[in-house]
Amino acid sequence: MNPAREALARVADARVALVLVVVLGVAAEFASASSIQLWSFVLVNMLAAQSINILTGIAGQISLGHAGFMSIGAYGSALAMIKLGLPLPLSVPLSTACSAIVGWALSFAVGRVREFYLAMMTLGFGMILYELVREWSSLTGGVAGLSAIPSAALASLSAFGVKLTPARYFQLMLAVCALVIWLLRNFIKSPYGRAFFAIQTSEVAAGSMGIPRAATKRLAYTLVGYLGPESFDLNRSVEALVMAIIGGLGTLVGPLLGSLLFTYLPERLQLFAEYQFIVYGALLLLSFILLPRGLAGLFLPRPRYYAATQVTGGAKSEPAAPSSDSEKLLQIDGVSIAFLGLKALDGVSMDVKAGHLLGLIGPNGSGKSTLVNLICGLYRPTGGRILFDGSRVDGLADHRVARLGVIRTFQDPRLIRAFTVRENVLLGAHRLYSSNPASFAFRWRGAMAQEGRFLGEADRVIAQVGLAHVADTPVHELTYGDQRMTELARAVLARPRLVLLDEPAAGLSEAETQRLEAVLKSLKDSGATVVLIDHHMEFLRGLVDEVVVLDSGKAIYRGPMAAMYQDEKVVEAYLGSSVEEAEPAKRSIDA
Repeated sequence: MNPAREALARVADARVALVLVVVLGVAAEFASASSIQLWSFVLVNMLAAQSINILTGIAGQISLGHAGFMSIGAYGSALAMIKLGLPLPLSVPLSTACSAIVGWALSFAVGRVREFYLAMMTLGFGMILYELVREWSSLTGGVAGLSAIPSAALASLSAFGVKLTPARYFQLMLAVCALVIWLLRNFIKSPYGRAFFAIQTSEVAAGSMGIPRAATKRLAYTLVGYLGPESFDLNRSVEALVMAIIGGLGTLVGPLLGSLLFTYLPERLQLFAEYQFIVYGALLLLSFILLPRGLAGLFLPRPRYYAATQVTGGAKSEPAAPSSDSEKLLQIDGVSIAFLGLKALDGVSMDVKAGHLLGLIGPNGSGKSTLVNLICGLYRPTGGRILFDGSRVDGLADHRVARLGVIRTFQDPRLIRAFTVRENVLLGAHRLYSSNPASFAFRWRGAMAQEGRFLGEADRVIAQVGLAHVADTPVHELTYGDQRMTELARAVLARPRLVLLDEPAAGLSEAETQRLEAVLKSLKDSGATVVLIDHHMEFLRGLVDEVVVLDSGKAIYRGPMAAMYQDEKVVEAYLGSSVEEAEPAKRSIDA
């Protein structure tokens, strides 16, 4: 679809959604009380399913205690109206803030665990809140619940001095729900929404692009008549999760479809109320087998994870120049690290001049990838120091090192497989965005202009690496070589000062290797500094300014690549058992 037709389709979709909201609002004036109540439950379930979708489907943080957050908001609003006499327009934002603060605080604990342990911790959180609600009778009313809460049904609820009937209360909920979903839609299509997906796929890769894992998880946990504790037990958490999964985790429309289904389904299956969760389990099983992408994946086209904005720019951006007082951009002084008593690196010292391309070679297990991990901040050295542009970076978190301009690739491409090439490449620009999450959620002009500039620059880089024809193709459909080039394009878009490439030519065809060589030469010509790990000697010959050879965690050679073949230590450790045996390889390369 061309850009003009795509823009028209987006406008049409927005108008259809707006018309649907208006029609529902008007229809509420003529609907029965039971219908309005059911529609209200749909809206509540939509918001619950969306919140767990943000946390689990997008950020990848499993939650089995989601009803706990709902209970904080519900009881907080009710108590603010009963105890403090606050009107609904003030009590709801206040309780929402309280729930967000609790989620933010909880994130410090749950951010330290993953998978099964994360699920158990959130389950424990939900159970603790449930018991607090049941037992703290002086505040919450205990098992008897709270009474005397202003109610739309009894015409005792008002907003801005207007009495709210059930129909008007539904209209207010509909407006709030529409606003929240619009804000979530804009957020998901922003760099911060893409960061959530990156954290879910690979926290290590996310950190290498300047995405702080802890802060991103904290942001995910922050976004999430009669009142009794049974409204917020474990069953409620399970229901919200089931709605999001069957509707389609990771999409905006999926949880809406799931909430519609699971609000109306229990009403139609009253005779099977005792077997409700058996039915849910069967539906989940069928969904996993037949609809792995949920209802949204079955009925709707694939969503796009960048903002609908005017694409601008695209001009080549030069990487930041190193400070003028030092020609050595990277300095490694006596770095050592041990794992379980075994030294992976033992007093390695080397430096890399600004604008140079250094080859880092050696036999498997010599410590090459470990050294890269130390430079990037994934590991902390047990001895020595690492300086980047004159400042120590050893001990800094990986995302902080990346934000200085140190960008890396991996031995195997670490990409978001469901993302297109363009969406994956855009992740490289994460460290360069200056607008905050709120500005993207509300689509402020500055944020949209920034998104448009990076979209233009991403398209330029994608064309540079030869992937323009597959820019809108999910990477799981690409060849291995194109996935490699996608990861390299992501690194180029980051405007790196230092690029660390871990065997980028491994598994590539001859044509793909030539394309990779051209991109690396262009990267070097732009002023970036490159450290390249590879075993492909002929590939390295036309690229590197010099090489460093590691063996058993020690640097045994540094200098021109041609002279490396005359060094007895290198020949014995890496090239062969004697200088004579290494000569044919040298002549082949020199030819």
